[in-house]
Amino acid sequence: MKQFFTNIAANLVTMALLVLVGLVLVFGIIASATRTTAPTVPDDAILVVDLSQPLADRPTERTPSSAWDRALAEPGGSRLSLRGAVIALEAAATDDQISGVLLRGTVLSDGLSSGYGGLVEFREAIATVVSAGKPVHAFLVDPGVRDYYVASAASTITLDPFGTLNVGGLSATQVHFAGFLEKYGIGVQVSRVGRFKAAIEPFTRPDMSPENRAQTQRYLDATWSEIKRGIAQGRNLDTLQLQRLADSVALFLPAEAERLGLIDRVAHFDVLLDDLQQLTRGNDLPMMTASDTSATPTMDADSSISDLRLPMLPTTMPQILLRDYARIASVRADDPTARRKIAIVYAQGEIVNGEGGMDQVGGRAFARELRALRSDRNVQAVVLRINSPGGSVVASEEIQRELVLLNRDKPVVASMGTLAASGGYWIATAARRVFAQPSTITGSIGVFAIFPNLEGIADKNGITVDTVSTGRYADLFGISRPRTNAELAIIQRSVDAVYDAFLDRVAEARNLPLDSVRAIAEGRVWAGEDALALGLVDEIGDLEDALEHAAMLAGLGDDPYGVMELPKVKNAGDVIQDLFDDRPPPVVGRVRAALGLGGDTPPAYTAIPRTGPVGVAVQGLVRELAALLRFDDPRGVYARLPYALQLP
Repeated sequence: MKQFFTNIAANLVTMALLVLVGLVLVFGIIASATRTTAPTVPDDAILVVDLSQPLADRPTERTPSSAWDRALAEPGGSRLSLRGAVIALEAAATDDQISGVLLRGTVLSDGLSSGYGGLVEFREAIATVVSAGKPVHAFLVDPGVRDYYVASAASTITLDPFGTLNVGGLSATQVHFAGFLEKYGIGVQVSRVGRFKAAIEPFTRPDMSPENRAQTQRYLDATWSEIKRGIAQGRNLDTLQLQRLADSVALFLPAEAERLGLIDRVAHFDVLLDDLQQLTRGNDLPMMTASDTSATPTMDADSSISDLRLPMLPTTMPQILLRDYARIASVRADDPTARRKIAIVYAQGEIVNGEGGMDQVGGRAFARELRALRSDRNVQAVVLRINSPGGSVVASEEIQRELVLLNRDKPVVASMGTLAASGGYWIATAARRVFAQPSTITGSIGVFAIFPNLEGIADKNGITVDTVSTGRYADLFGISRPRTNAELAIIQRSVDAVYDAFLDRVAEARNLPLDSVRAIAEGRVWAGEDALALGLVDEIGDLEDALEHAAMLAGLGDDPYGVMELPKVKNAGDVIQDLFDDRPPPVVGRVRAALGLGGDTPPAYTAIPRTGPVGVAVQGLVRELAALLRFDDPRGVYARLPYALQLP
């Protein structure tokens, strides 16, 4: 009988292997049959910049070589690498094949991608093209502050006759769930250190605390000042004049905007097409007539990502999308044959334990990347690019420890994007030098613990819970009842210890007295310029500045070096290979998410409109609730940004 079952098992294994080999062969045939060609730049091309394609710090797109590759590649390919976009625009400034640039669409941000910190770098790259003498045309339909800030770097701004220009300023919205939780019998207990550590307020208060309101106002003022400076410089206006207009008019009709110098002209898109046609020396090419416009995809705010595969201009006009041009420019800019390299490691998203997922910084996975860099002899220095609100204290410390060890052997430089707060600032303390943008959200040096309990909702629905334990505090972290005062005291002791460790990290890294750090900590959020004045960062600068400084610290001088970006985005082959690894990678969840079966992003979330006041509000609500589900620190203690700011 034993031999019988052994034979059956052997046959099943053989059949499984045959099926697997067959699938690999089939997929290989499909891949080779559907392989795509690399993009090329036509002569006198218009570089088309779709502003609605979010700019992510971390590389989020690998060149798909087949339909199979596109199907299984890691989610997020609809976004564009911020560094890739900057490299492309700077290359376009001196590329004889690029005759001009078109900006079109509505800037979409999820709080991480296309945040104001990243848009500063993107906008500076646009200004580089203008400074080189090449025309940059921006076509706006119904722009808000974020859209106009980017477009104000263009040489010419055209506003649609039926559009309006909204430059009324910035506002921040915080959703509070305290009343909702109380209504349904869900209790929330918290422990925190820092008067400004407001991450728990959405679950404990119906409104902002005075401290939270004060720090939010300060950050908005600093960011708005940077926006006004950029717009005033680009449009040759005075910042005081711009503020008066924002306070008196705010929503400008097309004729008003033109009269006040906020835009250059009011016209339909076909008028702008005539100008672009002249740039491409395409007078001999057939022009698009009114009957042709329906067949030409446009880049309105609600355009789907699938539209990005289609031409944005008439097919008779030479053009290339920024996404495709970035692939070409990045290859030209980075020398893959250079033996000596600088690694850019992207910490983008909430810091969580384990492997993490899309837009998450997994403590274990990130530490593994850093250990590999420490042993890589070709890597001379590391730039840590942070775009994170923080998260798990245990995961933040795991990453910070590996950065400290890495920094002993190779220089580590930190570059802050839109967010580098709480745990995001925690990991920055390991760097030798820290760069930030004026509008970077940083600081938030504080910690908290949050413990929901379901006793109320259970009582309302006839659910009871009985517990047997061997110690007084054995079920300290249970969610079936609220914690006692004695239990809260134990938790507070742990939170206090973590806070003291955080202060020590900052004081040592920034060479500041502990009392000075304590005074500027308290969980308070600071804008990049304020952080510079307080000594929390070393310099205002972008990712390229951080790269140059890292090269200097590594002693590379003018010697050529390559740039490697980590973590690498997985393509289809990587996905399949990881499925057979012994360690459980997060890739399975990503494949499930890509197939609509669940994963890091709820399918319902992806169906929410990305534009319009209702869509933006609902997306923000879902993000806030999802953040509560990702509280996974083993100690229950978190260093996380006090809120998810929703800015226009």
